[in-house]
Amino acid sequence: MNWQKILAAERTITIVGSIAVGSSGVYAFVVAGLCRIMFNLDENLTLLWIGIPLFVMFLIVHICLLPKQLRKAGLIK
Repeated sequence: MNWQKILAAERTITIVGSIAVGSSGVYAFVVAGLCRIMFNLDENLTLLWIGIPLFVMFLIVHICLLPKQLRKAGLIK
C-alpha cells in the first residue's frame, strides 16, 4: 500500500467515525430526554439505562449505513 491509499483510508475512517459518534450522541440524547420528560424519570437513570444503550445501537447502525450516504454526498470516495 502506498501512502496515498493509507491517507485515503485514514480520512474515510476519520470522517465516518466522527460523524457517526456525533450523530449517535445527538439522537441518543434527544430520545433519552424525551423519555425522561414523558415518563418522569430520574436524570441519571435515564442517561444510564436509556441513553448509553441507544448511543451504542445508533453508533453501530451509523457505522454500517453512513459510508453509502457519504459517498452519495461526495464527502468520501
